[in-house]
Amino acid sequence: MIKMGFFDFIVDAFKDLDLEKLLKPSTSIFLKEKIDENILTNTLIKIGLVSKKIEKRYFKDNNIILDIENYFCFSYSGDNDTAKITIDKENSYIGINYKELFAFDNEDKDNENKFILEIKEILFKEKILNEELDKTKEYENNYQQYEANTDNIIEKIECRENIEPYNLFIIKHFIKFVMDKYKEENISSEDNSANENNEDNKNITSNPFITNGE
Repeated sequence: MIKMGFFDFIVDAFKDLDLEKLLKPSTSIFLKEKIDENILTNTLIKIGLVSKKIEKRYFKDNNIILDIENYFCFSYSGDNDTAKITIDKENSYIGINYKELFAFDNEDKDNENKFILEIKEILFKEKILNEELDKTKEYENNYQQYEANTDNIIEKIECRENIEPYNLFIIKHFIKFVMDKYKEENISSEDNSANENNEDNKNITSNPFITNGE
């Protein structure tokens, strides 16, 4: 009998799992436009999220892969760190992940509910949604009437598992809010860059040691 090493045992245990699928975010929001990761990062931080990093190890082709994941959550103390927002600039999508690989269903649902509550606090504060209407379940019962207009923002939404329509309704409003702020941040960044270029040009033309043709 061949004695199996610990590493071989782990590899054997994971070999039939579709890790690529499992490692995908719970919800992936693909955007119509390419995103600037730095500007979107600044946007998320300005609206109240915290930027963090974590080392992740997973198996691929019988090798252990080390990956550094950058993500955003709602607090440093974070009892809700299992709910994360990630940015994929290459594929131009925002990932929302509140489901752990090996968590029980009730834990996943708890994480999802916490995440939705955190999002709603921002949307209420910014007057995007009305807290009283939400308390009376008006949004939950008639969400189609209050859908966010994301036709020019979102290309498609992919979910690893089924998501409740009300939660998706909240997420779409949040994404629209984030991307509206992102566009403002982007315009501001472009204006600042243009102003800096103008200042540089003024400095060059006002330099007494620089003359045309000399």
